[in-house]
Amino acid sequence: MDKIGLIKKDIYNLECSVNGKLRNHDVELVIEYFMVEQKKNEAFYFKIEGDGDDRFSQYFWANATSKRVYRFYGDVVVFDTTFNTNRYDLTFAPMLGVNNHGQTIALVCAFLSKEKAELFIWMFEEFKKAMPGGEPKTIITDQDAAMTRAISIAFSTTFHRLCIWHITSKFPVKLPHSAYKEYWREFQKAIWDTIRMSLMQSGILWLQRLV
Repeated sequence: MDKIGLIKKDIYNLECSVNGKLRNHDVELVIEYFMVEQKKNEAFYFKIEGDGDDRFSQYFWANATSKRVYRFYGDVVVFDTTFNTNRYDLTFAPMLGVNNHGQTIALVCAFLSKEKAELFIWMFEEFKKAMPGGEPKTIITDQDAAMTRAISIAFSTTFHRLCIWHITSKFPVKLPHSAYKEYWREFQKAIWDTIRMSLMQSGILWLQRLV
């Protein structure tokens, strides 16, 4: 270590210096990054909009790889959000899929200023512009009312299903302990039978293997 010429404190100070120079330039850096990606590959799609007060409020992007895999694995899309878990207090809103190896794949991503129906609609409309084939056959979400409304407007032909984890997590809360313990297996069977039926109705039989 004595031959290197710097210590951990020097690296820490350098990081602080670089971060200080970048502070308040985040938006410009994001736009610059998106422009560079689009220049490298014109299939890269992005959209940024402001709130009218000289602030950017929503970002959407999809790269060429995501657009390509959507052609093959876009039958079912999972949409979930993380609420204000970053220093910008923006909602991170990725839309994910599953490939033929059972691996999670990122299709599109967005940052939204609020979890409101109009912003979800904006995101879904950008999704249809960006992705080949338009809206997915099935979308899985939690029980967010704003999402449900937005999906019914922007994805009018898409089957909307609720996440199995959110459904089952309500059981021990809503049911007496004895009923939950006694009928849990029957609940599980009924839920999975319903899911399989939905998959068959939406014409995606290949997903039965994943279930």
